[in-house]
Amino acid sequence: MKKAFYLILTGVAVGILAAPRKGSETWQRIRDGFNDWQDGAKDKINDAVSKGKDLVGKANDAVDTAAVETRETVNGW
Repeated sequence: MKKAFYLILTGVAVGILAAPRKGSETWQRIRDGFNDWQDGAKDKINDAVSKGKDLVGKANDAVDTAAVETRETVNGW
């Protein structure tokens, strides 16, 4: 795992050194790309949390319905 990390890090360093733009421009593009990726990841996480809340709400409703039906069945005996 360490080897893969070092290879990626070396590739990034070589890419930055060989970039056709000034270093500051290259770093700005890297930062912008990372921020875009981060924003996309936040959106995906927020969507997943929202879906999770919906599922929990549906599960709660199902449990409540089952509890009411069980009570009615038991009281009807």
